[in-house]
Amino acid sequence: MARVLFRVLYGALLAAVFLGAVWFGFRRAIVGRSVAVPELAGKTPDEAFRIVRGVGLKLEEQENRARYDDRIPAGRVLLQQPEAGSLAKPAQIVRVVLSLGRRELRVPELAGLAPRAAALKLSRESLELGAASWLREPGLPSGIVAQDPEPETPAGKGEAVRVLTNRGAPERRIVMPDLVGKDAEAARARLEKFGFKVGSARFEAYEGVRPNTVLKQFPPAGYPLSSREVVSLTVSRSPDTLAAPRS
Repeated sequence: MARVLFRVLYGALLAAVFLGAVWFGFRRAIVGRSVAVPELAGKTPDEAFRIVRGVGLKLEEQENRARYDDRIPAGRVLLQQPEAGSLAKPAQIVRVVLSLGRRELRVPELAGLAPRAAALKLSRESLELGAASWLREPGLPSGIVAQDPEPETPAGKGEAVRVLTNRGAPERRIVMPDLVGKDAEAARARLEKFGFKVGSARFEAYEGVRPNTVLKQFPPAGYPLSSREVVSLTVSRSPDTLAAPRS
């Protein structure tokens, strides 16, 4: 029994020694021929080339992936693959991406935009809408008519742009007159003369009423009418346009 146990233990020991030798041999074969990838961030392409060549690696610049960065100056290494500290085979390629530096922001043109649209446009450029003042000037187009800073001015990230917005002619109001029984064309001309809008009339045939007479109106008489609203009229037409009764 003791002899059997001895043989089992002896065999296990030999297996452990064999596996250890294989593992150390493998590690030496693999790791021994590997090099640590150096840190290249912030280096110029020439500096990076000399560093990787010094440890037996190669360098490849991925020009189409260059990007803006606030920390790394333009023309220096921003990213690398493999990462610094990882193991690489001799002559393996280290790919780098260069920085374009801090992105230079410029104030966009905002003329004619409403403040909400201007705020959206500015946010796309990493800018903000600042104080918005307004005026009413019939001779100017509606929307933003002035801005500070001016368009194409260099700006810092998050900078606010102040604007002046024209809301157009001041809104006018009158007490809606009673137009029922009045000539429709005369009523329309009277309202439009003072800048109020009259929509297309709705016609109804009505016996005993002169054609082209206002039968109904909306808004009703006495209503505070705004220049932004549209007046709707129902107008009479000649009785002979009444539909013939069905048989």
